Amino acid sequence: MRSLVLILTAFFIMFLGATIFADVVERGEFGVLYNCGFPVKVVELDGNFNELFWTVIPWDTITCEMGWGEIPENDEDLSFEFACVADEEFLYVGVKIYDDVRVVDEDVDDNVYHDDCVEIYIDGGNEKTQEYDLNDTQIMIGRDNVGYNHLPDKPKLSGSSWRGGDYIKGADTGTKAFLVDTNYGWIAEIAVPFDIFDIKVVDGTVIGFNIQVGDDDDNGDRDHKLGWSAAERVGDELSYINPSIFGELKFVTADLPDSLSVSSKGKLAETWGFVKQ
Repeated sequence: MRSLVLILTAFFIMFLGATIFADVVERGEFGVLYNCGFPVKVVELDGNFNELFWTVIPWDTITCEMGWGEIPENDEDLSFEFACVADEEFLYVGVKIYDDVRVVDEDVDDNVYHDDCVEIYIDGGNEKTQEYDLNDTQIMIGRDNVGYNHLPDKPKLSGSSWRGGDYIKGADTGTKAFLVDTNYGWIAEIAVPFDIFDIKVVDGTVIGFNIQVGDDDDNGDRDHKLGWSAAERVGDELSYINPSIFGELKFVTADLPDSLSVSSKGKLAETWGFVKQ
């Protein structure tokens, strides 16, 4: 009985917290602009999304038809949703991937895109050039990181290495990540550092941004790929060479809660006290 009370209490608090902090960050235009709330104070990369702010910020959902080539059978075959927050040092990207067949370790390093893989694209200056410059990158994070013992500080990363020269390689960005399997697919919780892109986070700063998820169902080449950017989805999948088709991410100052112990003018703390009675 006590366990049931605790479970119901937790759901009640989460619901009330979402109500108290609702509309903290206004939803942007899907596939065009994501409004990213900041600053958050504490983010634990553990793949659990336990912090309350994950429940009160916009999550964009990319469904099975939003991609290229062969369309997945349904959203259970492949779809994903993501949300972003930031502090002064990192852009945090939470990704929930719905995938009924998970493949790993067939392809590694820069070939990991053939397997189950998340790809984050950053254009630090948002110049929208048609070729990569020194503040643009592709960061590929494969599902081969699930269970990897160097998480979250040193995940296996790749991306952009094929460019050569002085361009930022995905593996050299200092990105952190924690990946876990779930009953519906898998989760990636990612922290991309700002300093390597010379991004200064203030209210209203806009950067180029995109996110894609690849899916392998048969241990061969990639079977499906979905992406968020509306500009890219009207044509070919070309973010890996063309930053001009990224979407945009705008940093928006917001009063973001960190956990159940953080309250808005004491309301959540008072409610917790009431529930404990």
